[in-house]
This record gives sequence, structure tokens and C-alpha cells, in this order.
Amino acid sequence: MRPIGLAFLIALACALGASHEAAAQPVSVGNVTAVARPAHYSGPCPGVVTLTGTISTSAPTTVSYRWERGDGSVGPVLNVHVGSAPRVVTTTWRLGTPAKVVHASARLRIFSPGDVYSSEASFTVACGGVKEPTPVD
Repeated sequence: MRPIGLAFLIALACALGASHEAAAQPVSVGNVTAVARPAHYSGPCPGVVTLTGTISTSAPTTVSYRWERGDGSVGPVLNVHVGSAPRVVTTTWRLGTPAKVVHASARLRIFSPGDVYSSEASFTVACGGVKEPTPVD
């Protein structure tokens, strides 16, 4: 075998090995956020709050997730494809008791890939025209 042929084969083997290692990297969740809108609801019961989550990953993949509420209840596990851009997922929560202020929260939990949680999205619901107490500094 000529020396140039051997050098070419070594270079080719290294290139193939490097591309195989790059392809073998597992997909991971880059960022998960959750936001509640409105953060403060005042009006008739039930109050409706929209929870919006944003999921980003290191490469396109299918993500399994669910919404988890601060009161311990959970939504169904859902699957969504996340491409090169972050994916937005939403759900709504209807809650409230007449003449009472309810403080609540929810977060987004990712099951796959990995096991990742967003920070909690906190909000208040004041039904029946009750005003939320003014914070004292």
C-alpha cells in the first residue's frame, strides 16, 4: 500500500469516528419555563388562568411532559415534538371560591428526555370582586 493511501485511510477512519461520536450525543432539555397569565385575577368565579410553558432542547426530539399544580393535582402526560426552535405548550386552570382569594401555582415537568422541572408559576385568583390584600413593606 502506498503511504498516501494509508494516510487517507487513517484520516477517513478518524473523520468517521468523530462524526459517530457527535451523533451519539444524547438529546437534552436546554430550558423549561412556566408563566401564569394573568398573575392576579379579580372577577367572577371561576377565574381562568392560562399557563404557558416553553421547552427547548439541544436537538430536535419528542418531549414527554405534564403540568403539575401546587395543590398536588397533575395533568395527563403529553408528547410534543420540539424542533430547532423552542416549543410553547399551554393549559388553562379554572378555579376560585366566591369572596375568597386563592393563591396557587403550577410548574411544567419534563419526563423525557431527562427529568426536568420549570420554576413555579405563581398566581392569585380573587373571585366575586374581592380585592387581594395590599402588601405592606
